[in-house]
Amino acid sequence: MDSKRVVHNSIALLLVDIGNKILPLVTFPWIVRALGPESYGKVGFAIAVTGFFGLLAAPGFTNFGIREAARGLEPPRTLAQKLMSARLMLALTSYSLLIVFTFTLAPHDWMTRLLLLISGTNFVVTAFDVQWLFIGHSKMWRVSYAAIIGQVCYAAVVLGFVRRPGDAWLVPVATSCSLLGTAFVLIYRARKEFDIGLPKYLPEEWAKFLPVCAMLGLASMMSMIYDQIDTIMLRYMRSEAEVGIYAASYKLMGISMSFLPVLTQVFYPLFSGEAVRGAKNDRRYAQWMADASIALALPIATGGFLLAGQISRFVLGARYSGSDGLLRWLMLNLVSASLAVLFGSRLVPQGRERQYLLSVAAGGAVNVALNLYFIPKYGALAAVFTTIAAQLTVAGMAYYFGRDLHHADFRRPLAISIPACVAMAGSVLFVERLGQINVLLLVGGGALVYGACFLAGLAVWKRFAGEGGVQAATAGSGK
Repeated sequence: MDSKRVVHNSIALLLVDIGNKILPLVTFPWIVRALGPESYGKVGFAIAVTGFFGLLAAPGFTNFGIREAARGLEPPRTLAQKLMSARLMLALTSYSLLIVFTFTLAPHDWMTRLLLLISGTNFVVTAFDVQWLFIGHSKMWRVSYAAIIGQVCYAAVVLGFVRRPGDAWLVPVATSCSLLGTAFVLIYRARKEFDIGLPKYLPEEWAKFLPVCAMLGLASMMSMIYDQIDTIMLRYMRSEAEVGIYAASYKLMGISMSFLPVLTQVFYPLFSGEAVRGAKNDRRYAQWMADASIALALPIATGGFLLAGQISRFVLGARYSGSDGLLRWLMLNLVSASLAVLFGSRLVPQGRERQYLLSVAAGGAVNVALNLYFIPKYGALAAVFTTIAAQLTVAGMAYYFGRDLHHADFRRPLAISIPACVAMAGSVLFVERLGQINVLLLVGGGALVYGACFLAGLAVWKRFAGEGGVQAATAGSGK
C-alpha cells in the first residue's frame, strides 16, 4: 500500500511539475522579453524582498501543518482553524511592516514601491491556503488540480495584459490571481472532506505551536538568505540590468529544479508519519527519495550545463546577453540543492527543528559573508558560486545532525545515472556538430537517450548484482 501511495502521489505531483515547466516556457519568456532586464530586475528584487516578509506572515506553518496532519493527533478541523487564524494575524502584521520598509529603506522609484506593495497582498491570500492539509493526508490529486487551476489563472493575466516595461506591476497581480484560484478550490474541497470552518481567535492554542513554527520560520528565513539574498545584494551593489539578467537566469534554473518540491511533498508526510510509528519503513523511503533525486538531478544538471547558451537565447532573447554563462554554472546548483534537500528533509519530521535551523543558518552565514566580499568585485557570477557553497554547507551540516538516521545507499543510483549522463552528453555534443538543431529537439533527444540508458543500466544492475545484493547494500547503509 505504501508503494502504491508513493506512486499515485508522485504521478499527481508530476502533472503539477509538468505544468510548472510547460507554462513557464510560455509565460516566462513573454515576461522577460516584454519587460526587459531593468524592469525585470525590479520584479526580481520585489519578489526576493517580499519573500522575507512572507516568512513572518507564515513562519513554518506549512511544514508544521503537514507534519501534524500526517501524524493525525488532532482533528483536521481543529488544526485548520487554529493555524489559519494565526496565519491571518501574522499576515496583516507582516504587510504593515512591509509598508514601512517600502517607504523608508526600499529604492525610491515608484515602480519598485508599487511592486512591493502589490506583492505583499499575497500574504493575506496565503493565510487561507490549506495545501498543507491535503499534503499531510497524502491527497496529492487535490493539490495537483488546484495548482493547475492556479497556473492557468497566472498565464491568463500575463498573456492577456503584460505588453511593455510599464506593465511590470501586473506580474505580482498575476501571482495573486493564481494564489486565489488555488486557495478557493482547496478550501471548497476541505470544507467537504475535512469539515473545516472559519478561523477562530485562539491565543491559548497559538501559544502551544507558535514557538515550533517560529523556529521553522527562522529556518526558512535562513534558507531564503542563501537562496534569495544574492538578488537583493546585487540590487544595492550593482546595476538594475545585471540584477535582471541574474534573476532571469536563476528563474530558469529554478524551473529545471522544480522536481525537488515534488519529492519533498511526496516524502515529507511519509517521514513524518514514520517518526511516530517506529520508523518501520523509514529506510525504504530514504532510499526511494535518494534514487529519484539522483536520477533527476544529474541529467538535468548535465544537459543544462551543455545547452545553457542555446536555452538562454531561446527563452530570454538577445537582450539578456551574459545570461548563458550564469545559467551554465547555476545548473551545478541542482546537485548541491538536491543534497541539501535530501539530508535536510529528514530532520524536521524527527522533531529536530533546532538542528535544521543550525544547518540552514550556517548556509545563510556562508552566503552573506561570501557575497559581501565577492559581489562588489565579480557581480552576478560571484552570486552563483556563493549559492552553491551555501547549499553544500547546508547539506554537510544536515548530514552531520542526522548521521544516526537511516541513510540511503548512493552506489546503485550513481552507478546507473552517471553512465547514462555520459551517453546523453556524448549524443548531444555529437548532434550539435551536425549543424543548427533546435534546442527543444536537443533537450528531447537527450532525455530519450538518458532514459534508455538508465533503464538498460537498471536492468544490468539487477541482473548482475541481484535483488539480494541490493537489499543488503541498502540495509548496510543504515545505523
